[in-house]
Amino acid sequence: MADQTISFYPSETRAIPLTLIQVERRLPAKGEVLVRLGERVEPTDVVARVHQTQDFRIVDVARKLGVPKSQVKRFLLKSVGDTVEAGQPIAMRGGLPGRKVPAPAKGEIMAVGNGRVLIEVAPELIEVHAYLKGTVSVVTPGVGVVIEATGAIVQGRWGCGGEAYGVLRALAEKPDEPLRAKSIDVAAHGAIIVGGGWVDAAALEQAQQLQVRGLIVGSMEGGLRAQAEALSFPIILTEGFGRVPMAEPLFSLLHGQTGREASISAKTRVRFGVTRPEILIPLPAESRLSPPPPPGAPLSVGARVRVVRPPYLGAVGVIEEMVAKTRRVESGARVYGAEVKLGAAAETVFVPYANLELLR
Repeated sequence: MADQTISFYPSETRAIPLTLIQVERRLPAKGEVLVRLGERVEPTDVVARVHQTQDFRIVDVARKLGVPKSQVKRFLLKSVGDTVEAGQPIAMRGGLPGRKVPAPAKGEIMAVGNGRVLIEVAPELIEVHAYLKGTVSVVTPGVGVVIEATGAIVQGRWGCGGEAYGVLRALAEKPDEPLRAKSIDVAAHGAIIVGGGWVDAAALEQAQQLQVRGLIVGSMEGGLRAQAEALSFPIILTEGFGRVPMAEPLFSLLHGQTGREASISAKTRVRFGVTRPEILIPLPAESRLSPPPPPGAPLSVGARVRVVRPPYLGAVGVIEEMVAKTRRVESGARVYGAEVKLGAAAETVFVPYANLELLR
């Protein structure tokens, strides 16, 4: 096939110093919205709630006790209509240690028969918090709200844990500076700490002991994933796994906002509706700003990009030329790409389109 100029639509990471932030907060089922249009909210405020019945649970008591179905009623400790707590014994066979049948969940016993017990799980109160300090800009009765604020947005590449809110505290001075345990002192208690290059196992353990509210760092070794997922606070990696320095524009933005309150979400989904980890930092603005542009812009000359594969993994630069013809790369393949001026050294290199991510 002849060489030709093509358009390339890369993945994007947002690092925006000041824009309009809009966050939708929805209930999992129809419920009650508790705030009004135009109301100011704090991240911990409950904006909506619903009492949701989860399901029914069937407990095979005969099998668990090892008795005939016809004899189960002799061993029951609860009757139809009784309420039970999760883990509370509902049947027991005397004289045999450990032969107790616990309730799988809090609820009410609805029926007994054929050696089984049917439990209706008690309704669960689900509360949705505002998450972001701002103003209620949209109210959908019974469904949820949209919270709006001006501020900075920074997206990560991977995260684990849920949501958190706290004061940002930068523990690194350079984007390639690793986050060590000795850097995490008592001042990190209750804060969202920001590192530079990568984090090790000792630092993760120290952060847990000092009860930080969240951790943002460039990267970590893949072998630490299980340890990270077991921690009580969310973790966001801006670059992903390995030992990759945080991209300088992201580090500068976060480091410059140390001492400010931020909301972070480490939720990550790579399929069926991509969800990226995010850091939201409410900031004052003199006027109403425009929201970020929707994703889907093609690469163009002057665009800021980040390299997502070796040999320039993690480097940030600006596109100088969209090369019209394919070029041969180290693997021997001929590919389309761009001339990119990388970093402070202003080195210009050819990078395949597939190795670039739009940073805006």
